[in-house]
Amino acid sequence: MTQTATPQMTPAPRPARPFTAPDWRDRGIAALFALAALALFLFRLSDPAKLDFDETHYVPAVRTLLTFTDLPNAEHPPLAKWLIGFGMALCGDNPFGWRIMSVVFGAVLVFAGVMAARWLLATRAAATMTGALLLVSPMLFIQSRIAMLDIFVASFLMLAFWMMAAAGRDGFRSRPRLMLAGLFLGCAVACKWTAIPLVATAIGLYVALRWRDRSATPQQTSFVEGLMWLGPFAILVYLASFLPYLFLQLDAVSLGGIIPRQWEMYKLQSSPMASHTYQSVWWQWVLMIRPIWYFYEPLDGIQRGVLFIGNPAIGWGGLVALLLCLYAGLRQGQTALLVIPLLWVVSVAFFVIIPKPVMFYYHYFPASLLLCFAIAGVLDRAFWQAGNRVIPALAIGFCALLFLEFYPIISAAPLGDPQDFNRWMWLDSWR
Repeated sequence: MTQTATPQMTPAPRPARPFTAPDWRDRGIAALFALAALALFLFRLSDPAKLDFDETHYVPAVRTLLTFTDLPNAEHPPLAKWLIGFGMALCGDNPFGWRIMSVVFGAVLVFAGVMAARWLLATRAAATMTGALLLVSPMLFIQSRIAMLDIFVASFLMLAFWMMAAAGRDGFRSRPRLMLAGLFLGCAVACKWTAIPLVATAIGLYVALRWRDRSATPQQTSFVEGLMWLGPFAILVYLASFLPYLFLQLDAVSLGGIIPRQWEMYKLQSSPMASHTYQSVWWQWVLMIRPIWYFYEPLDGIQRGVLFIGNPAIGWGGLVALLLCLYAGLRQGQTALLVIPLLWVVSVAFFVIIPKPVMFYYHYFPASLLLCFAIAGVLDRAFWQAGNRVIPALAIGFCALLFLEFYPIISAAPLGDPQDFNRWMWLDSWR
């Protein structure tokens, strides 16, 4: 009697774990990371004890705004400058006062980042790894300790990311989440126009997800109402940030003049700029080959430096993780992972398209944060969920070691010699 061969069956893919909404433990983890960030950013906050890089533009502008005498730094929206001014009014016109609100918003960003990862990537492990990677990001560390606009933009965008991820995961049943997403998006643009493409992306994702799930339930917020929160409401929030300009002593903006003011801002931002030693282009940011010396000089007889640079393991390893997220999303149906490379591409593409001849590495800051999500997502799905805890621990530990290696040159710590910077110059282009 002839036996028939049993056909070999390929193993079925491991089923995805059912999503469970974050609870008090997740909020507690996010709070612990935020507290750790607060302590890390606050330590020696007043070093260097003088205006650092673009603080030379923004701190004098804030001083003028606080007296309501004139309209300084007119090319940018006002919200971030008001926030810096709040810190100065609270803690004084000194290095601590200039930077304290950046510290607060940096810690808020970490909290929101952990929560956004928990909603988007679906597991507590992925959220925890995202928080750990954010903590060892030199770019986040530096921008959280300087009176510039970018930390406020990134923090509001991360808050909006959290709300949008939660709203999408919940099937857009929560009106408050969409309201808060619109509020944070409007606030991000009210800090700096570089947030505009990500606002457009949020609206596009909302439309796409609602179109895909057209079988609305009675509990869902209506499509039009959701669109109103993310669009017109966000615009009103943005315009409201200009209301204090009505009370300036010189160059006061009338209520009807807020809209024309936008054209004036556009002309200022698109006007020709002189070339700069540290100007760079987008592909140099992606490859991490053109950092910026925010500060490098002796101060009170002590050599100090602040090099705005990414963590090499995150900056270069994150590019590989983005590709793996793209593969997992397109070929393995893990659609949540597609959001990360999409947002990264939009963040970078804006600076490829806009006709601005002089740009800087710090424009890459929001996109660099997404690399932390990409790495955490890959480590979680490829290793942690398969029971391998060693590889994620080694990867994040390596990132932490590199952060500690670069810490003296990102924190304005005392250096022994003006030539000490050579220790960290891995590439000639970093000098």
